[in-house]
Amino acid sequence: MFLEECKTHFNTDCLYELLGVKKDCDEKALKKGYYRQSMRWHPDKSNLVEEDMQTYTTKFQLLNKAYQILSDEEKRKIYDETGSVDDEAGELNEDALKAWRMIFKKVTKEDIDSFMKTYQGSREQKDELVVHYEKFNGDIAKIREYAIGFDGVEELKEALDKLIDDGEIEKTKKYETSTSDKKMKAYKRKAEKEAIEVENMTQNNSDLVALIQGRQKERGTSFLDSLAAKYAPSSSKKAKRQ
Repeated sequence: MFLEECKTHFNTDCLYELLGVKKDCDEKALKKGYYRQSMRWHPDKSNLVEEDMQTYTTKFQLLNKAYQILSDEEKRKIYDETGSVDDEAGELNEDALKAWRMIFKKVTKEDIDSFMKTYQGSREQKDELVVHYEKFNGDIAKIREYAIGFDGVEELKEALDKLIDDGEIEKTKKYETSTSDKKMKAYKRKAEKEAIEVENMTQNNSDLVALIQGRQKERGTSFLDSLAAKYAPSSSKKAKRQ
């Protein structure tokens, strides 16, 4: 079920909270909220490991579906009145990126990275970190599943420690136990293991990619051109948006 997936991946089944908007927001505010949230979880971010890619893709699809429901007057009315969505309305769209590009201008990896640079260390990021901390009573293992913009659990801990020192959050017993030296070393070992697995996977896939590119070249079709034809908006669609 769609709302259950939202609860699992965002710790909320409220579509308005999911998009970071108020229930009485207009279309403009709704679109802005969707844009900001989707930029945070855009799967085209640089340096995403395979494990993170799946998480980002799923969350991106959930945000896309939430926007589709709330931007549809009839579906939004039903959701507001019942607090639920029908099965058809809640089906995830595997072409979420294509749908996203129909709404917003083409966004490059540089645009996404630029957005993250303004988000990292911002008041907004700190406020969201406080929310995650309070929801999970300081359990850093759970917080790291939802907090974004941190390069590893050590950096996340530094940010939380700063919030504690500044008096914005109180140190909990759960925080102390989940950030013990033993736990932190375990997080680091796990991250290193995952990094090695991703590197091996990348090396193993390099020959396959080279083979595919070679076959495409033999057929007189560029590998990148084939991707562009599949995913890039058509000129007619661009014209409609202008």
